[in-house]
Amino acid sequence: MIKIIGIGNILMEDDGIGVIIAEKIRRRIENENRRDMQVIIGETDIDYSISFIEEGDCVFLIDGSAYDKMPGQLTVLTKQNCCYKKHSYTLHSYNLADLIKSYFKSVKVYIIGIEVSSVSFKLGLSELLDKKIESIYREVWIQIVSLVSKDMEA
Repeated sequence: MIKIIGIGNILMEDDGIGVIIAEKIRRRIENENRRDMQVIIGETDIDYSISFIEEGDCVFLIDGSAYDKMPGQLTVLTKQNCCYKKHSYTLHSYNLADLIKSYFKSVKVYIIGIEVSSVSFKLGLSELLDKKIESIYREVWIQIVSLVSKDMEA
């Protein structure tokens, strides 16, 4: 099954972007009555998030990232190219990806990092990401559908 996990803290401005995008995806898959996808709003709870994962799943971790790119720009990583580094690529999903790698051998993991603009104690996104939310959501959805399609062809 395809599992989409939204990670982040909505009380920390752009840190909550992964959760907000995952909620939009949840509404879409409910409207389309898709039974091949499940959305988990993991927020910052790694144990809760990992409890939904099973062998054979294809997992997408959606999280805020800090790569000094343009705010809203996506970075897509796989489990293989993210877990051997000394620093974290996204704000939360590094440890979750490591745990998935340790516990599950046949789980395909993609990390979709969304470049943040500002992280502070504030409910809601920065003005910059808020203006881009619909285009970010569409781009994340396109990435998920494209990667799933490639996996099915392989």
